[in-house]
Amino acid sequence: MLPEGNVNTFTVQIQAPAGTALPATDHIARDVGQVIADNPYVTDVSAYLGRTGPLSFAGMVRGDNMQRGSNIAQLIVNLFPKDQRPHTALIGEQVWQDLAPLRKEFADTHIMLYLVPPGPPTRAQVVARLYGPDYDTLRQAAKDVEADFGKVYGMTNVHDSIDAPHPEYRIRVDPRKAMLSGVVPGQVAQLIHDFVAGKTIGSVFRPSVEPEDIIVRLAQPERVDIRQIEDLSIRNAEGKQIPLSGLVRVSRETVSQPIYSEDGHEVVYVMGDVLGFSPEFAALALNQMLDGKTLVGGVKVTTGNLGFTDTQPDAVSRYQVLWGGDMRLTLDVFRDLGTAFIVALVLIYLLLVAYYQSFMLPLIVMGAIPLTLVWIFPGHWLFDVPFNATSMIGFIALAGIVVRNSLLLIDFILDYRRQVVPLEEAVREAGAVRFRPILLTALAIMFGSAVMVSDPVFGGLAVALISGTFASTVLTVVVIPLLYLIWQRWLARKMADTPEVGERSSV
Repeated sequence: MLPEGNVNTFTVQIQAPAGTALPATDHIARDVGQVIADNPYVTDVSAYLGRTGPLSFAGMVRGDNMQRGSNIAQLIVNLFPKDQRPHTALIGEQVWQDLAPLRKEFADTHIMLYLVPPGPPTRAQVVARLYGPDYDTLRQAAKDVEADFGKVYGMTNVHDSIDAPHPEYRIRVDPRKAMLSGVVPGQVAQLIHDFVAGKTIGSVFRPSVEPEDIIVRLAQPERVDIRQIEDLSIRNAEGKQIPLSGLVRVSRETVSQPIYSEDGHEVVYVMGDVLGFSPEFAALALNQMLDGKTLVGGVKVTTGNLGFTDTQPDAVSRYQVLWGGDMRLTLDVFRDLGTAFIVALVLIYLLLVAYYQSFMLPLIVMGAIPLTLVWIFPGHWLFDVPFNATSMIGFIALAGIVVRNSLLLIDFILDYRRQVVPLEEAVREAGAVRFRPILLTALAIMFGSAVMVSDPVFGGLAVALISGTFASTVLTVVVIPLLYLIWQRWLARKMADTPEVGERSSV
């Protein structure tokens, strides 16, 4: 879609197993932050515990604003200016390698590195959406798919949408005992909340600083065991202290697993990002590995959604892996750009037909458009710029530019023909007379686009304009007059071979 941007920041997110206490997450975050801070190109690191950092556009698409909990931490890494360091992607690769020992030490924790996307962000660069009739089977199959993700070269941030099973305590109030004791069930809930989270008794206001809540609560060692809650007492309406253990029943249970859905279909996501190469290659490699593969429980999956139109899931009769992420975004964008290019060609053709009152002559004029392709791809190779969406935009823009050059040549040829100049001489003179204006126009486009070549996003647009204009300028002044000459000679032979047409024309 677009190459990586060279920005001055990136994000490292820590996702410990669900239910992990905040101090444990803090310990992991400090270790990760120390490794990042040792990089010579890092200026500072900001850590956010129990939440994510300031919301960005990419974070909105990933759903960062919904990620809250004691097992979540996010580190915002700031770098030196781009003229004092290598490309952000190279620094990200180095940091990812430096974090390898920590990923091994905290094997149950997802330590993920996110670079700022250069274009429209996605949930992840490589997204596998698993559909099927049984959601529990999908959860099991996702682990097999996740294992295949780890086999792809350069794959990072491999994770899924399945939360690890973890326990929780449910405290249920016996309404009959509470009523006989003169206690309202809501009092029990408030007491337990204040015991665990503390009670806000006011706020502190300071100049130029946001208000800070004053929270009164017990020290952490005195509120970490469920038995400490059972030992609490609550005051009833008569002022008597009633033991909480006589009013509630505490049970240890497993937290219910979330069920995700997309477009009305239950789905399990397996996601990953890549460093150092295009995510499209990773998606294609995984598609080859997973198509027709038998996963856990004897489930055979088929893959799809790699065409120019979205594939609708069949979650009733079979198990499917449909691809999303950058691959889907790239296909959609190039499909829309290709459609726009075809529409542009049709409109140009209709306009030329109306102008020349001919169906063949506009095709000769538009013959310069495919000539731009001769140097667009070699031009990208020469400038070491990947062909991306902006390159396609440049190719569409060239359709109008190069047709203008052809129009200048054809109009001059037609003008010379009206002056009863022989065909060959008219073709020769048109090319000679119009070469200078065509060359000056081409140089203006090429030099005007040269300032964008170094831009990481619009470099493809500049290279497409420069290389396509160069090729069309060199070839148009030769190919288009020759095509017109060949067409006119063919018409002359056809008229000569048809006596009736020749006699009628002479009359």
